[in-house]
This record gives sequence, C-alpha cells and structure tokens, in this order.
Amino acid sequence: MEKMISVYNDADYLAIYKQKKKLWAIFCVATAAYLAYCVAWLIFYISLPYNDPMQNLVKWMVYLATAFYVVLIFPYLAIKYSRVRRYFKLVGFLSSGLKNEEKNYFYCWEEKSLQKDNIDVIGCVFETWNKKKCEWMDREAYWDLEKPLPALDSGDYVQYITQSNFIVQYRILQKQALEFEEVDEAGEPIREESAEAQMGSAAEQVENTEEQTTENQGKEE
Repeated sequence: MEKMISVYNDADYLAIYKQKKKLWAIFCVATAAYLAYCVAWLIFYISLPYNDPMQNLVKWMVYLATAFYVVLIFPYLAIKYSRVRRYFKLVGFLSSGLKNEEKNYFYCWEEKSLQKDNIDVIGCVFETWNKKKCEWMDREAYWDLEKPLPALDSGDYVQYITQSNFIVQYRILQKQALEFEEVDEAGEPIREESAEAQMGSAAEQVENTEEQTTENQGKEE
C-alpha cells in the first residue's frame, strides 16, 4: 500500500516565506522613496523666498505623490501582501495545529466561489455511510487551488488528514471501491441498486473494505 502523500512540504514554507519577505522589502523601499521625495521637496520649499510662485508647484508635486502612494500601497498591502501573509500562516500552522484523520469514499470535486482563510479552494466531496441512520452522508473538505488536484476517481476509498478542513495528507486505500451514478435533483448520489438493497449491500461493502484495509495495514506492519 502506498504511503501517505503530503500536500505541503518544507519547500512550500521556504518559498512562501521568501515571497512574504520580498513583498515586505518592496513596501519598505517604496515607503522610503516616498519619504525621501517629500523631504527633498520640503527642503526646496523652505529655501524659496516668501510668496514665491514655485511654492504652489511644490505643494502640488507633494499632493500628487501622496495620492499615488496611497492608491498603490494600500491595495498592495490589503490584497497582495495580506494574501501572502495569510498563506504563510496557514503553511506554518500545519506542523503544530490539530489534525483530523478520516477514511471515506471520494465522490467528486465541487467548484466553489469562496475563500477559506483568504485562500482559493475547491470542495472535495466524500461520501460516508452512517450506520445508525442507514444513509449516505456528505463530508466536504477543502483543497488548496495552489496545488494540483490529486488523481482521485469517483468511488475511491481514501484515507486523508485535514488541518482546518484543508487536506494536508492523503492516500488511496482502494481504487473505485464503490460505484456511483449521477446525482438526483436534490444532489444526492444515485446508486445502481434499489434503496433497500443499497442499504444492506453498501453497509456490507463498507465493512468489507475497512476490514481489507486493516488486514493490509497489519501485513505491512
């Protein structure tokens, strides 16, 4: 059985750290250049005679530079740098944050127009069999769109670890362990068997898959 595949690694942390450091350096250089520009005009303004016509020109040059600085720097900090900083915090938190491990059947990818912690994500929908209610339930985790999608097919039995509901590790325990058809109007998976037969066979199939997976893991140990 293949090992768990890590979505993030040390290279990701180093790369985002360098990008964050570079963006902050650009901000500092731009701010220093703006301040130097204003100080230079201030010195020139002080050196002018009283009521010199050039005083108005100096004021307008400083006004324009200030407007240009504010228009460019604030969106830069609020959007570009803020996004990178949040991603840096996410990657750094992966090594120490609480994690959750599950084993479910992969169903489909679901595109979402949302951001989780200011990061673009796609929904990774799993199906899990609830023994108490005797029904299938959806379990959705998030996949970082900065990372290539894994080669998951509908029905694959997958073991995965989530951190803040982001998938950080995964492995396929069994390919196409369960067959799904199209979804109905309510968005629920339609399976080949009838509802009554489905309950029994699905529960049995889930138990068999879990037993087989446990046996394989025991042999490896």
